Amino acid sequence: MANTPAPTAIEPATPRSAWPWIAAIAIVASLGAAVYAQLQLGALRKESARRFGELEQATARATDTATRADAEARAARERAMVLEARLADEQGQREALEQLYTDLSRGRDEAVLVEVERLVAVASQELSVSGNLNTALAALQTADLRLARSDSARFLPLRRVIARDIERLKVAPSVDVAGMALKLDQIAAAVDNWPLLSDARPPGDVQPAPSADANAPSPGLPRWERWLERLRSELGDYRDLVRWRRVDTPEALLLVPQQQQLVRLQIKLRLLNARQALLMRNDRLFRADLGEAQTLVSRYVDVRQANVAAAVATMKQLGSTALSVEVPQINDSLAAVRAARTTPGR
Repeated sequence: MANTPAPTAIEPATPRSAWPWIAAIAIVASLGAAVYAQLQLGALRKESARRFGELEQATARATDTATRADAEARAARERAMVLEARLADEQGQREALEQLYTDLSRGRDEAVLVEVERLVAVASQELSVSGNLNTALAALQTADLRLARSDSARFLPLRRVIARDIERLKVAPSVDVAGMALKLDQIAAAVDNWPLLSDARPPGDVQPAPSADANAPSPGLPRWERWLERLRSELGDYRDLVRWRRVDTPEALLLVPQQQQLVRLQIKLRLLNARQALLMRNDRLFRADLGEAQTLVSRYVDVRQANVAAAVATMKQLGSTALSVEVPQINDSLAAVRAARTTPGR
C-alpha cells in the first residue's frame, strides 16, 4: 500500500504583517485628500472675496450713475418749469381770446371756430410738449363733435382735415410709460422675497418622490452619472441629506447675510434707475440698467422659482420695448381752422 501524503494547511492570502502598512497607506491617502480639499476651499474663499470686491466697485459705479441721473432729473424738472410757464402764458392768451369773443359777440359759426381752434391748439401742445396721444386724440374728437353739432356746410373741409389727423393719431404707436413703471415697481418690491442661491434651502426647492422607473439609470448617460443616479435612488428617504444643484457661479453660494442684503439692494437700485430712465424717455440708460439687473438676478438668484422666472420674463419684455416713438403732428388741422377763421362765411 502506497503512503498518502499528509494534508497541508492553507496559508492566508495576506500576511498579518501587511495590515499595518495598508492602514498607514489609507491614513496617508485620507490626509492627502483632506489637504487637497482645504486648498480648494481656500482658493474658493479668495475668489469669493475678489468677486465681493468687484460687487462693491459696481455698487459705487451705480451710485455715481444715480447721482448723474438725479442731475438729469433736476434739469428735466427745470425744463418742465419752463414749459409750465409757457403753458401758463398760453392759458392767459386763451383767456384773453375768450374775453375778446365775449366782448365782440361774434356770430354762432365764429364762436364754434374759436372753440375748435382752442381745442386743436391744446392737442398740438400735448403732442409737442409731452407726446400724449390720448389727450390730443380726445381734444381733436371733441373739436370734430363740436363742428358736427353746428351742422354747417362751411365746416365740411375743416372736418375732413381733422378726420385725417384723428385717423393718424389712432394708428400711431404709443408707449405705456405708466404701465411699464408700475411693472418695475412691482418687481422691485418683490426682490426681498426672492430666494438666493446662497440660501440653505430655497423655498419651493422640494425634490419629487422617485418613481419605480426613476430608480433605473438611463443607459445613455456616462458611467459616473449613472453611478450618481443609482446612489441617489439607494438613499431612499435620506435623499434630503444630499441635494444636487447646478450653479454656474460658485461664489454665489458663499454669500453671508450682509452680502445677500447688498445683492438685493443692488438689484433694486438697478430697477429704480431703469424706472427713472423710463420716465425721462432715456432709451439707452433704461436698457443698460435693465440688463445689469438681469445679470445680477441670473448670477445670485434662484431663477428656477416661478415668481423669479416671471420677473425675468417681464424685464426682458420691458427691455425690448422702444421708448422713442415718432409722434405725428396736426399742423394741417391747425392751419385749416385758422384759415377757416380768416375766410368770411357765406
